[in-house]
Amino acid sequence: MASTSREEITSSVLETLKGTPYEAYSLEVLSGGTVNFIYRVTLSNPLEDGTQNVLVKHSEDYVANSSSFKLTLSRCNIEVGCLKALSDFPIVSKADPSDPYNFAVRTPKVFHFDDTNNSQIQEYLQNGVDLKTYALETYANSNSEATKHQALQLGKALGRWLRTFHDWAAQQGELRSMVAKNKELQQLKHIINFSWLFDKIKQFPSILAEAEAVFTKVKDMATAELSDESQLQVIHGDFWSGNILLPKGPIQEGDDVPMFVVDWEMAQLGKLNLDLGQMIAELYELKLYKGIAAGLWMVQGFVNGYGAVSEDFAFRTAIQAGAHLVNFGTSVQGWGTQEQVENCARIGRDIVVHAWKKDRRWFEEGDLACLFDITR
Repeated sequence: MASTSREEITSSVLETLKGTPYEAYSLEVLSGGTVNFIYRVTLSNPLEDGTQNVLVKHSEDYVANSSSFKLTLSRCNIEVGCLKALSDFPIVSKADPSDPYNFAVRTPKVFHFDDTNNSQIQEYLQNGVDLKTYALETYANSNSEATKHQALQLGKALGRWLRTFHDWAAQQGELRSMVAKNKELQQLKHIINFSWLFDKIKQFPSILAEAEAVFTKVKDMATAELSDESQLQVIHGDFWSGNILLPKGPIQEGDDVPMFVVDWEMAQLGKLNLDLGQMIAELYELKLYKGIAAGLWMVQGFVNGYGAVSEDFAFRTAIQAGAHLVNFGTSVQGWGTQEQVENCARIGRDIVVHAWKKDRRWFEEGDLACLFDITR
C-alpha cells in the first residue's frame, strides 16, 4: 500500500477484519504507534477462550509518523516468528515467595498474522500502559521507602526476565537463524547507536568535541563486533521502557502484575549489552529530566535482577547506556529544558569515556555503581 492517510489505513484494517474471527464491533486507535498503526479492537464475538479485546498491529513499508522514512516489511515476519517461539518461554515471576509484589513478565500471545496486509492480531493487556508513562504518572514526587521497594522489585523482575531470555535464546537454533535475517534493522540500530554520535558532536560541540576520539574508537569497536557473527546472540533489539506494558494505576502489595514485553520487530543478532544499556539509559533519564528517584531504583533492580557479569561486560553495557543518553536522551522533544538536554549529553559523554578507559572507580562513585556491584 502506498503512503496514505491514517483514516484510510484504519478503514482498510476494519475491512480486512470483516468475516474473520476478529471482526470488530468497535475499534480504538491507540497512542504510541510511532512506527506502526496500533488499535484496540472489541470483537463482534468473543474467541473460544473468552477473549473480547485484541490488539491489531498494522505495518506499512514506512514509519507511521514519517512516511518518508522507509522501513522493511520483513520486520513483521520477524516479530511474529519471535512471539510464536516465545509462546514456549516461561513466565518469569518473583524469585522470593515472601516478596509482596509479583511482577509476572512475559510476551503477548499472537493469535493471527495476515501477511497479505501485514496485520498482526495480538493479545491485548487490559488497561495497559507503557512503563515510561507509568513511571511518570505514578512515581513522580514519590520518594518513600514503599516506592523504592516497589521500583527495585519491578526493575529486578525485568532484569531477571531479560537474563532468562538471553540464556534461553542462546539455545534456540531456529530462532537464531530467523533473527539473523534482520540485517537491515541490525544496521539501522548500529547507525542510531554509534554513527549518530558524530551528528551530536555537531549539535553540542562545546560538550562533545573533546570525546570525538573516543567516540571513533567506540564506533570502530561496535562495527568490528558485527563483523563476527559467532560472537553475537539473539537480542530483543529495542528493549526500553516504552516496550514494557503493565496495568495502569497504583500497584498494591499482594497484587499479581502482568507485564508484557512487546515490539519484537527489531529482534536481531547483537551484543547482549544493547538490550541492557538501552533500558538502563531510558530509566536513568527519568531521574535526569524529571527528578524521579524511582528511575534510578529501577536501574539498580534491573542490573541486580540480570545477575553476575564480567567487568568487561559491565563496561560494554555502560558504553551502550552512555551512547543512548547522547543520541536519544538529547532528542526527545519537550522532555526537558535546554540546560537539562546539555547535562544529559555531558553525562552520556562521561559514561562513554570512562567506560572506554575502564575507569571502575569513577563508576563506583556515581549513579551507575550498581553496574559493578554484580561483576564476578
